[in-house]
Amino acid sequence: MEGAASVEQKGWPVGDRMTLPWVVLAVVLTAGCVGGEPDPGPSPTASPLPTSTAALGKGFEKLSGLRLPEDATGLKVDAELLEGDRPYYRLRYETTRGGAEVACTADNFTFYPSDGPPDAEQREEFSIGEHRTEIAETVECTGDHPTNGLVQRGVLVVFPADGAKRDDGEPDGEDTAMVYAYASENPG
Repeated sequence: MEGAASVEQKGWPVGDRMTLPWVVLAVVLTAGCVGGEPDPGPSPTASPLPTSTAALGKGFEKLSGLRLPEDATGLKVDAELLEGDRPYYRLRYETTRGGAEVACTADNFTFYPSDGPPDAEQREEFSIGEHRTEIAETVECTGDHPTNGLVQRGVLVVFPADGAKRDDGEPDGEDTAMVYAYASENPG
């Protein structure tokens, strides 16, 4: 072939007839690596925990086996997933003494009454901030779920000193209480 120039570099033929197939191959390989949609990676999974306060409250009730009293007000619930997708709920609400007593009389609970405010350990365990009122009594109730020993539950009831009382000094059942609670599932 007289008019065709042929150059050989490192053993690869380069020239009019041999260059075109190599260029096409390079373009095809490059297009497969560069173009198209980027790999989005693993798709995020939806959280199995609800986000509304009402739904979180129901989730707490389902896990713990405890029921929120009908007169509960100011409900605040937080939830998170621990390692192994184990739910952990924390909540607080205000209720009457009668509503608070319902929580601590649940099956498989042991309760520990004490005079005065919660101690430092209780404050940490139940995520309690400072109270603005004087605390007359604190009652802690803890125990496993009655039918699922992997579920730990705890309730701390705080009664303010200025609650409603009968003439004999005993609570009349209408005084208010702040209730703090948690429920978590242990690894099984």
